[in-house]
This record gives sequence, C-alpha cells and structure tokens, in this order.
Amino acid sequence: MTPVHFDHVLIQLSTPDFESPPSWLTENFTIIEGGTHTGNRTQNKLIILPDNTYIELLNIIRPQDDFHGYPGDFALTTISPFSANDNYRRLTGALAHPPGDGGLGVTYTPPQAGGRTTPRGEEIRWELVRPSYSNTDSILEGTAKRPTDTPFFCHDVTDRGLRVPMDPTGRKHSSGASGLEAIEVLVPREKVQAYMDLYTSVLGVAGRRRSGTGDEVEFPLRAPGSSESSGVVRLRVPRGTEDERYLRERGVGVSALVIKLKGEETPLKLPIAAHYLRGP
Repeated sequence: MTPVHFDHVLIQLSTPDFESPPSWLTENFTIIEGGTHTGNRTQNKLIILPDNTYIELLNIIRPQDDFHGYPGDFALTTISPFSANDNYRRLTGALAHPPGDGGLGVTYTPPQAGGRTTPRGEEIRWELVRPSYSNTDSILEGTAKRPTDTPFFCHDVTDRGLRVPMDPTGRKHSSGASGLEAIEVLVPREKVQAYMDLYTSVLGVAGRRRSGTGDEVEFPLRAPGSSESSGVVRLRVPRGTEDERYLRERGVGVSALVIKLKGEETPLKLPIAAHYLRGP
C-alpha cells in the first residue's frame, strides 16, 4: 500500500476575493482564518473537511519573480513515522526507475522548512518536498509553464492538529461537504501516458483508465488517518475551448475539485478552471 495520502488543495484568490470570498465558496463552506506564512509573502484561509483534508484559500501578498516560488496546485502527505526524508528517498528512487517521470523532466528537491503563524500567534512548522522541472518542453509548445504539473508534499513537524484544526464547528458546512472525492488535473491529450507514468511514480499507486474512455486516468488515495481509499486524483484531457484556454494560459494543473456530500446527494464540483480564467 502506498504511504501517500491526500493533504490539501490550493485555490489562489486575489486580495479583494480573499477579503470577501466569492459566493461559490461562502454558500457551501465554513471558512476559518489560517494566518501568514513565513517570509510574509502569502496568507491563507482554510476550509477544513471532515475527512481531515482541507482547501487552502491562498492570497499572495508579495509576488515572486521566479515562477518556481509558486507553491503548486495541491499537496499530498505521508503519516509518521514515514518522514519527509523517507518520502524524498522514495520519490528519488521511483523517478529513477520505470515508469519514471514519463520523460517530463521532473525530480524532487530535498525537504525544505516551511511554516505559518496563526492569528493567535501559534507557530506551525512543516517540511516541503517539492517538484523541480528540468524539461521546459514537457507540455505543449506555447502553453504556460508553471510548477503545477505535479503535486508537492507537506510533512508536519508540529502537530497536524495545529495546521488542520480539529474544532468540529469549523468542519461543519452548509453544503454537507464530507471530504475529497476527486482532484481533477487537466493534461494535454498527447501527454496522457507521460503523466500517467509520472503520477504512478509520485503517488506510489498504479493509475486505472476509467471504463469506456481512455481520456481519464484515476489514482486512488486515502485521506489522512484513513485505512481505505477515499477518493482519486483524476487526470483528464481537454473537452472544450475553456479547457484548451486553461492549458494555454495556466498550464497543466487542477481544473476542478469534486467534494463528497453527506448522504446520497450528487457530489459538489468546484469550478477551479473557470475561477482562474475569470481573473481578478
């Protein structure tokens, strides 16, 4: 069984949207204050889901010139005693052997310290294991190149309960949201096999093509603390002009987030691609 678990998904918000989040968030979720990250370049708010995953609403206070400073679209984690260093060694070994990185030029950096200060002054610490890209031609010519191709890893140094608050009132949502069902990652059609190989190595689990189509590949993962698969990372190809525009302007990355709801209700699908294409 893979040691990899879901951790969180990032949604970047402009300053006005961060101060007053859009209705597609406020009408569905309870949003709590997160704090300011080390270096005072970014701040966040959190949507904590009952399955111990969360959505991070990220606002960039001071932009960085180098796109490598962008955090990525979603994070995975491992649970103690499987440490950041253990995971770095796992990733290095997996990417060095078939199926490797699918020829996409992806490696991972050794663990780097990160942190955040909560509004109450609590210091939260973690270690990040982040992807590094050596092949700038890994996606379509003329397509945006940003470090969103591949998930990063966030490993807790302080107690996870500080980073992901356990207060049940913050985990109760008007939509009935109960956890992550799917993270959809948009990839170019001609690169599906390459990204399938890459994600197999990074996630430590084989992808499976959805029945009836070769256009989607799913990787089952567990939420933190769960012993069984609770959702999937889903690679999919463009289905229309909006998807094609997303790839051109933003590059490979999360295009939608599917949230489980309590009971038998149809899952809630958050329009991540439309949010980014709409702009500030």
